[in-house]
Amino acid sequence: MSSNNIQGNIYNPANVFRFLFFSIFGMILFFVPFTINGVNTIPLDHVITWLNTVVPVLGPTVTLIIVIIGGIMPWFDRTFKQGALNFIMAIFRTLGIPLAFMMYFNFGPAILMTPNMLPFIWEKVVVSVTVIVILGSIFLTFIIAFGCLEFIGVIVRPIMRPLYNTPGKSAIDAVASFVGSFSVAIYLTNKLYTENKYTLKEAMIIMTGFSTVSATFMIIVAKTAGFMPIWNFYFWSTLVICFVVTAITVRMWPLTSIPDEYADGVGHPEVKVEGKSIFRQAWDEGLEAAYASKNFFRVVWDNLLGGIKMCFVLSPIMASIGTLSFVLINLTPFFNIVGFIHYPWTFIISLFGIPEPMTLAIASTATLAEMFVPNVVVKALPETAKYVIAVTSVSCILFFAGSLPCMLATPAGQKVPFWKILVVWYERTALSIIISGIVAIIYF
Repeated sequence: MSSNNIQGNIYNPANVFRFLFFSIFGMILFFVPFTINGVNTIPLDHVITWLNTVVPVLGPTVTLIIVIIGGIMPWFDRTFKQGALNFIMAIFRTLGIPLAFMMYFNFGPAILMTPNMLPFIWEKVVVSVTVIVILGSIFLTFIIAFGCLEFIGVIVRPIMRPLYNTPGKSAIDAVASFVGSFSVAIYLTNKLYTENKYTLKEAMIIMTGFSTVSATFMIIVAKTAGFMPIWNFYFWSTLVICFVVTAITVRMWPLTSIPDEYADGVGHPEVKVEGKSIFRQAWDEGLEAAYASKNFFRVVWDNLLGGIKMCFVLSPIMASIGTLSFVLINLTPFFNIVGFIHYPWTFIISLFGIPEPMTLAIASTATLAEMFVPNVVVKALPETAKYVIAVTSVSCILFFAGSLPCMLATPAGQKVPFWKILVVWYERTALSIIISGIVAIIYF
């Protein structure tokens, strides 16, 4: 369809209603809490609670099936051959199968079957994440498929180049991550890099600065920390802190050392649209996206499949890496030793009243393995400490159980030495600890 034909139809009342209805409804689903049976939380969380109450066996059974399929997939689709990291992650995915069986049928070594080990990992991590990602992928249809994403992306375009040294369109990647998933954002970023619309530096800034876990995943963190009553504060403050950290790290080494070059050496730099206000551009792009979108049920089905495919990777990895993380945290001094790398930053915020600096340092270091487990480590601590980790685990962005394998599987990710990516993780984590600590002291 030609652009003229699209322009001639996007303003029809039916399309305007389609854009506004789905966008507003989607925002309500994720950001407007309601009280049902004495529980005040967002509609998505109410649906998940209802489903777990009515059919309690459904979530664990579906999760077990997904872990089994996801655990054997790398050996059938041959993705284990795509580099050393993919081979290692394939092994972890396969190890998730026997661990999931032990968790589901409640058998195994006594030391692993204590309440704070495999049973906890299964119920609070693997099953919870799987269920919320699958259901969240359906609910996200309202935000990502009918213009809301494009509208928000355009509204924030003016801040992208001055703050982040990236093109305006990178706002869409940033928003896609928070309302979709890091895998969606990394996919979009890599696509635009290979199409010579992003330079290597721009692509790496976006991948390491915006491609964090989704809003649906953050709900699990908020529930674990007991922050659902303050969900909007937690979500929006985390988003702002994440973007502030990115604005700082783009001006620090090693991101400053990455070549600002297109894949073909020439590229297609972004062209600024003239003659329209920023709101009119956002309105038009939102309407165009709504007009061009597929049938509602087709979009829901596609998003559901995307959520399930994501779980094929995440669920078995969470079972294995989650178990490994808990073993290292509870049964070995590994993170107690490695955690000292972040102790200077947690010690600084402890001077202003945030307790347990060593525990926070250990939890902050554990974010490199998996982003949810650190929130379990600090579950019994005061709200200020839980908030620091709840924010840092999202804002640090890079972790082996998800974003790192996705990133390193892309042409852009493979052009940057892995140790430089680890330096970015350390910088982001340190900055997140300090900034979230300041916010926690002010708010709580």
